[in-house]
Amino acid sequence: MDFYYGASKALSNITLEIQPQKVTALIGPSGCGKSTFLRCLNRMNDTIPGTRVEGKIFLDGEDIYGADMDVVTLRQKVGMVFQKPNPFPQSIFDNVAFGPRVMGLDVNLNEVVEKSLRDAALW
Repeated sequence: MDFYYGASKALSNITLEIQPQKVTALIGPSGCGKSTFLRCLNRMNDTIPGTRVEGKIFLDGEDIYGADMDVVTLRQKVGMVFQKPNPFPQSIFDNVAFGPRVMGLDVNLNEVVEKSLRDAALW
């Protein structure tokens, strides 16, 4: 797999098999491409204009860059935990309610948001 920011190749010839139910660590200096690679795994780079992936990435036998891949479903399977908080550019309420909304859960969002914020000692 290769990854580009415009004409600049950021990742070159990446081949990696990640074993199920195992911890895998990516270690390297700042700026070496760890985060770029991780964003390729759940297609977060799709949101960055001018980027592209060449090659294939398979999850459970499916090419995650294939035309049939539903990105929302992919991101339900491949999550990321950021080192620093990375909220969406919207209200706190909408950030907390984002997950239940995307999942189409039939819940009272006001209650879910309040409980979540209370549980995190942020209410």
